[in-house]
Amino acid sequence: MKRFSAVLMMTALVNTAQGETNTPFDIKGTSLSELMSLKITSLSKKKQQLNRAPAAVYVLSSDEIQRMGVTHIAEALRFVPGVEVAKVDSSRWAIGIRGFTSRASNKLLVMIDGRSIYSPFFSGVLWEEKDVVLADVDRIEVIRGPGGAVWGANAVNGIINIISKNSSKTVGTLVEGKVTSEQNGMIQARQGWKVSTDSYLRFYVKQRERSDTGHDVTNDDSLHRQAGFRFDHNFDPKTSLTLQGDIYRGEIGSMNTTEQPAGQKQHGGNFLMNWSHSATSDRRHGFQAFYDATDLEVTGLQDRRNTLDVSYQVQQNWSQNELVVGAGYRRVRDDVDTMFISPEHRTNETFNAFFQNDLALMKDLHFIFGTKYEDNDYTGSEWQPNVRLSYFVWDSLLWTSWSKAVRVPTRLETDITIPGLNGDKFTSEEATVYEFGWRKRWSTMLQTDITLYQSDYDSLLSLELDGIRNKLAGRTRGVEISASIQPMKEWLLRINMSHAEMDLDADHDSFDFSDSESQEDGMPQNMAQLSSLLDIAEDWQLNAYLRYVDSIETNNIESYMVGDLSLVWKINDSLTANLTGKNIGDGSHEEWTSGVPVDDEYGLSLKWEMP
Repeated sequence: MKRFSAVLMMTALVNTAQGETNTPFDIKGTSLSELMSLKITSLSKKKQQLNRAPAAVYVLSSDEIQRMGVTHIAEALRFVPGVEVAKVDSSRWAIGIRGFTSRASNKLLVMIDGRSIYSPFFSGVLWEEKDVVLADVDRIEVIRGPGGAVWGANAVNGIINIISKNSSKTVGTLVEGKVTSEQNGMIQARQGWKVSTDSYLRFYVKQRERSDTGHDVTNDDSLHRQAGFRFDHNFDPKTSLTLQGDIYRGEIGSMNTTEQPAGQKQHGGNFLMNWSHSATSDRRHGFQAFYDATDLEVTGLQDRRNTLDVSYQVQQNWSQNELVVGAGYRRVRDDVDTMFISPEHRTNETFNAFFQNDLALMKDLHFIFGTKYEDNDYTGSEWQPNVRLSYFVWDSLLWTSWSKAVRVPTRLETDITIPGLNGDKFTSEEATVYEFGWRKRWSTMLQTDITLYQSDYDSLLSLELDGIRNKLAGRTRGVEISASIQPMKEWLLRINMSHAEMDLDADHDSFDFSDSESQEDGMPQNMAQLSSLLDIAEDWQLNAYLRYVDSIETNNIESYMVGDLSLVWKINDSLTANLTGKNIGDGSHEEWTSGVPVDDEYGLSLKWEMP
């Protein structure tokens, strides 16, 4: 019935298109020069140009995301170098950076507009319960490597920050629907208004539905519904306020069945306030607060969680310095109803403070240093320092860094009561990371980006006879290469490749030998992606994507190479059609779970947008 309503809406959109006059695309945000000029904020909590950012940074622009024809954040992340994205089943994902990928990738910090969606219960992100209207996403900033000096604990191997558009850019009506050959559907609508000269507002609703995998996997169908808003107001040219929030409800499979995988239900909501004020041209204040409530239910466990987070920062520029200083407080109160977690209720508090200074030793030679201090209820004090050096010369940015980051224990690891799994002596996992990067603009048609890294891990989680301990250590080494080529104005190619090797060992007194081997063999050593974005006519786009992922021996997953295609037709000023084909070329392959195939899938989406 829900799919029928989506098809009905799409038919209505086609009818709306009849009689309209064809107009050319308004292509923005995909040319090479525009991509390199993008301003990012996730690296240092200040605006800086992408081609001058001394880190392994990759940005997916709004235009790129729209061309892909994807309906979920996870699908968009498939084409970021060094990011491993795998479908666990029809509705769940495993996403990680530089190894340790799993459903609970505990060394990856993910945010939406600066609001952390990392779960302190099990350490990780439940991607199936996190969603946005992708048409309202301004960009996705992905930083491979640690970010603990600015963002704190758990930003060990990478940061993903999904940044939505200011509501002044979404005035008007948007209705979009998509159906696919795999019985999946999505429908979303957004309405934006100009409330006053300086105020803008938008509301949205979205529903996403996926059928089960089929074959022998029949309990992973899902339904997710979400609604939200964003309000932006400029008090004056120097002061702005953003209020935004979302509510959602979803379920996967059935809870009342013995079929696998087990079902789950989730619902929740959040509210965020962001205020900024530029006191002078050299001083800028920022204050952010958010409240997040989540309720997750799986067989034998219900986790209700309420998070309050407030933070303040000020950026002060003087002489050759750009200093960012901040402090924050987070309070998490939970109610965990299960037989194997005690106590049932717990309230945790975290206090933090940080500074990051960018010192221009010369015009193009910068020394960046800083640290973040956190005091949490699990491990007490944690310091996460960071030092970077960058030099911009001959249209090249050379940079190197040394960083320390930690992953603090979770509620599940600390308070589990199952004999042999108790984690009351488990402490933080630590990483010391060395990176070297070279970003070169060869011409207006070619730019390359290379990063070499080594992450030395210490005190990693191990399973001992007396419970969870910290008796694994080792290192990961790798190289990440990306190239952006624009042979002509209408054609952009992006090529990404990554190679990584992991070597972990257990302490001499450890009884955990299987974990080190399973972690080493649990990551694909090689990954590669090729994206081709081509405007074949004024109102036609042909986009092609090819990706290769190496084998994952721990999960008994073979390597695979598949392609995606997207044909976009801008029918008129208001209506756009996108015909997509995904996972083409390797038949029914597996990505994460042995016995759970990922089939090729063809879909059609229609988007109607009126200013």
